[in-house]
Amino acid sequence: MTIQENIEQIVNTNDNFNMKRLANVAWPLIEALPSISGIVTVLRNLLGINYRQLSHSILRNVFLIELVKVPKIETTKFRVRWFDQLNDDPRYCSFDECLNIAVELLTALPIWLQSSDHSECMNLFFSNSIIPYEVPLDYSRRLTTQGRLHQQGNLIWTCDELILRTLRLRKYLTDSTTSPDHEFFQTVLSDKIKVKTYLTDRVLTGSHKTNREKRWEAHPDSVHFAERRVCMAIEYALIIQICAFEGFPRASLIQLQNANVLPQNLPTALCPITGDELSYEAFRSELLNPTHGKADFQVGHLNPVQRQA
Repeated sequence: MTIQENIEQIVNTNDNFNMKRLANVAWPLIEALPSISGIVTVLRNLLGINYRQLSHSILRNVFLIELVKVPKIETTKFRVRWFDQLNDDPRYCSFDECLNIAVELLTALPIWLQSSDHSECMNLFFSNSIIPYEVPLDYSRRLTTQGRLHQQGNLIWTCDELILRTLRLRKYLTDSTTSPDHEFFQTVLSDKIKVKTYLTDRVLTGSHKTNREKRWEAHPDSVHFAERRVCMAIEYALIIQICAFEGFPRASLIQLQNANVLPQNLPTALCPITGDELSYEAFRSELLNPTHGKADFQVGHLNPVQRQA
């Protein structure tokens, strides 16, 4: 079977998506393409054990999308980018163009990784992900001049200072050897920030209904759409706010500031409604020992992800 036939068979005919199975049948065919066969060896040497993760991330982010099921808007399901539901949609992309995007990204990667910051960024994504198949890929523009999103030249490797800071902070706070409270921060990231920052809300009205899709895979005209870099900026803002709670370990705060991961001037976080200092210990206790139906803290944004009208 062709690459396209293999991808369609595994994605469209299985309710329980299996990336390992997809990679086992489709990735060797991609590696064998004459245009990148030489690049494969270079990337294997550069990435080592992370090369397998790269293959999964390329397949996931280039060829697939996790669409909400219609009409009930209850769950999401993996679909190919050329799925019928995406006809006349800026997120649509033909198989041939998806393949061209993959080839373009793989060809550019060896040079991109020559930067020490880019190499660190890639490794931090692979070792400290909170979203499956996280990788430093993002859309350059919300819509191209052709009115499209998922298009060759618009999905690019990307890394900037804020993305690196976010990943370094994530690593520091979830690593048991460095974190003042790794269990707490792992829970914060997986239970709170992942859901509120990276996934859409459940919206059952309006033109673009959604429910727990990746924000960069929502329709670009939806108020819930956001590029990956925007989501990461919000993750960083929420985490540094927690580090500014009254009672956060002082030694850890200083260490993070000395490493240039946290701002040097970090005033104590205050409740935007009452003006009271927010307590690190109280927040920690509520998160790790929740009471059903009761929450004194809410994750939210004074300047939300949603675009302003």
